Amino acid sequence: MSNSLQSSHNWLSLFRVIGISLALLGCFSGKPSSDRETSLNALTVDSSSMYTIVGVASGKCVQIAGLSLANSARAELTTCASSTSQQFRFPLVSGSYFNVVNVASGKCLDVQSKSTANGAAVIQYACNGGTNQQWSVTTNSNGSVRLTARNSGKVMEANQGGTANGTYIVQWASSGTTYQQFNLTVAGTGGGAGSGGSGGTGGSTASASSTANSGGASSVGGASSSGGTSSSGGSIAAGGSTGGTTSSGGMAGAGGTSVTLPAPADVLASMTKVTAYEIQLGPEDPSWVNKWTEGAFYIGVMAAYLASNDSTYLTDATTWATKNNWTLLGSPTRSADNQCPGQVYEDIYLTNPVASNASMYASTKASIDLVKASPKPGIVMNVDDWWWCDALFMAPGAVARLGQIAGDASYFSFLDTEWSATQAGLFDSKTGLFWRDSSYVNGTVYWSRGNGWVMAGIVRVLQYLPATDASYGAYINLLKSMAAAVKPWQQSDGTWHSDLTHPQTYPNPEVSGTGLISYAITYGINHGLLDQTTYLPVVVAAWQGLMSCVDAQGRVGYIQATGSAPAAAAATETHDYGVGAWLLAASEMYNMVK
Repeated sequence: MSNSLQSSHNWLSLFRVIGISLALLGCFSGKPSSDRETSLNALTVDSSSMYTIVGVASGKCVQIAGLSLANSARAELTTCASSTSQQFRFPLVSGSYFNVVNVASGKCLDVQSKSTANGAAVIQYACNGGTNQQWSVTTNSNGSVRLTARNSGKVMEANQGGTANGTYIVQWASSGTTYQQFNLTVAGTGGGAGSGGSGGTGGSTASASSTANSGGASSVGGASSSGGTSSSGGSIAAGGSTGGTTSSGGMAGAGGTSVTLPAPADVLASMTKVTAYEIQLGPEDPSWVNKWTEGAFYIGVMAAYLASNDSTYLTDATTWATKNNWTLLGSPTRSADNQCPGQVYEDIYLTNPVASNASMYASTKASIDLVKASPKPGIVMNVDDWWWCDALFMAPGAVARLGQIAGDASYFSFLDTEWSATQAGLFDSKTGLFWRDSSYVNGTVYWSRGNGWVMAGIVRVLQYLPATDASYGAYINLLKSMAAAVKPWQQSDGTWHSDLTHPQTYPNPEVSGTGLISYAITYGINHGLLDQTTYLPVVVAAWQGLMSCVDAQGRVGYIQATGSAPAAAAATETHDYGVGAWLLAASEMYNMVK
């Protein structure tokens, strides 16, 4: 991903875009007509590019406060830097309205609580289709833009005209002042870097013409202009961005080697088919509908919802949660496994976090509070709280979400302490992998699903852990270490086998481990935590391997049964938690290509 945010080439491309726009539309003063705004928006904002949003009055960039990835974190001004927290995409969602999506978090800029009042905070929140997350982009006579919220008709501004670092972004009635004006600076196109990934001739796409790189790669799906035609078979140069919209047949490359990226529509169709098949099967154990196995499946369903904004997924998850009365098995419970469904309840609550919905997470909070009041960190089997590596997926994501919901940092401190104790006992620093539990310590068996649970658990924590948390960097470093450790053990079909470092012991693909590992690595690429050149071929191969395990009906096979060690799995063997892992991988792949 290119960090040359203000390269001369990008500036020239931006000026070329504005110049062409003005030449086509004519210079004007004052507010343009709505028809002219629509045309101008389409010409100057390329949905496959990434932009920094720079205040005209301050010269400072809009970023998410504290580099947070969490819902409700505020947008603010700060000194411009090479940070994905200062980069935004503008996917067109309706007519002339765009989402403004933060590259680091994948979340949308949002007028808090759907307010229409002056001074309402602009925050980031999981994209949900609301009109308070839709913005028109209108060019001012000086070439800057104003961003207008669809739900309120009010524009984004630096609060009270502030120019200092930390000045919050709010909405206010349009007044034409410079602190309501912003410059959109191209941070990187969807692969529009020149040969080798740096901005070469034609590397940054002018929005009024379809331009390929000189000796390099075109944008994903083709470097198309607004109103132009996307070519298929475009590619991402090594070091370019994966953030563009990918056409069928689009290519991604690293070091000159190209791999096929899936078309967004194909990923979406596969998610729909797989989810529908699993739901019609029903729970594997009808007497324990709120068991962790079902919880893991519906975590995947909610991830599919948050990636696609298809309300069918939310309805499916809410129906299941309602059937459970929003409770945990054995609530209040110390069991990390039993707390797993709480992540689903919390994710549903966070789509509409109002007081009347607090009952959705009440049972989860009671159980987490029970453990937090008398924690038992460590790896003593059946005694300590998170004594096996799977627990790092089951409970920490629920704790992180509760910390966000409650606005209480003590939950994050509790999470860090428990996680650190488990990692200290089960992480093998020589291999970069986790042993399943204390009975495997100093042995040579590393379970792919167990390590997948840990990697996916890191992601589930990072989604809501404040970037200011003392352990935030440690989670990122652990993800990097584990990604490097599992990479050599990926098989030629793109999957990881159950016995991670002895793949011939059980020579079949294994979907639950592969899905969890792929989810974590794809998230890492999407959020700038893992090197694209190194890992993009890994996740594309993994996606192909995961798709090969889905039959025509939508049944996902090659899922190992529950257990505590590696084992074989048959082509027809399916289990709900493994389908959840598949959906997690699919949702993050869709986030990459959409």
